[in-house]
Amino acid sequence: MTVDLRIYPTSERLAELTLLGRKISWQPPYQKLTPLTGKHRSQQRGRGLDFVELRHYYAGDDVRCIDWKVTQRTGQPYLRVYAEENDKNIALLIDLRTRMFFASDGHMKSAIACEAAAIAAGAACHHGDRVGAVILTDSDIVTLPFRRGEKALMALLSAIIDQSNKLPNWIVSKKAPNLEDALKHLVDLGLKESQCFIFSDFSDYDQRDSSVMIDKLARQNSLVGIRITDPLEEQFPKQNLVMGNESYQVELKKSDRPIRARYEQYVQEQKQSLSEHFIRHRLALLDMTTQQDAWTQLLSLTKQ
Repeated sequence: MTVDLRIYPTSERLAELTLLGRKISWQPPYQKLTPLTGKHRSQQRGRGLDFVELRHYYAGDDVRCIDWKVTQRTGQPYLRVYAEENDKNIALLIDLRTRMFFASDGHMKSAIACEAAAIAAGAACHHGDRVGAVILTDSDIVTLPFRRGEKALMALLSAIIDQSNKLPNWIVSKKAPNLEDALKHLVDLGLKESQCFIFSDFSDYDQRDSSVMIDKLARQNSLVGIRITDPLEEQFPKQNLVMGNESYQVELKKSDRPIRARYEQYVQEQKQSLSEHFIRHRLALLDMTTQQDAWTQLLSLTKQ
């Protein structure tokens, strides 16, 4: 039976994407990113020869690396980060909950997340870096240790496919892990000088809790957010809709403009909050849609 790649990834497709991933450079600045993000070859932080980026100064950082010109110009302390020619850990946080098993047209958000993660993992493997993953599911948080090499890469792809094939899971426990739990799990790994990728729709991003975990990760690591959305989530079609789950059912009439307006305002405020948080800390946030395949989008987003 032929598998629809828009719904479920296959080992063949993900393996193909890991090879294509070698063509992608994860060196900022990416399109749509802030102008202060600099280039890097490796995220081993130290006083090496290669300039990495300018970022906010955090308590405990080496004061010798403060860029006084930028600090004077912006009124906030900035640090010049340098790179040494050492390999690094690449951490992938992949959201594969049922809420990601959705698309009004094109690819499921979960399928985009799997493909984008495979591309990032392929690039890391090509550069000899160690790759590990935290997979957020409806019932658990699955952790894959940091390893390098083709064998480890194939094991990672196999785990991604295994969790993706379990979707959808309509019976979700009230104690199911959320995005904050997965971010905290990543923080608890004690990552330093690593590059972290978050593949999610960030639909349950919380300014009070999730943002704190992101801040903790960003203090000692580079962070790239991959936000995957579907057009229907931002603006409902102008027709009557019936939505529901195992407990509730709601009818949304096309004539009910106030409800539609409140929903769209909420979605935009949620997106804006996340975007402002990433921009404020000079973090990379790339937007992807279900309407195009992951490779086409990432190739465009990471063009130098």
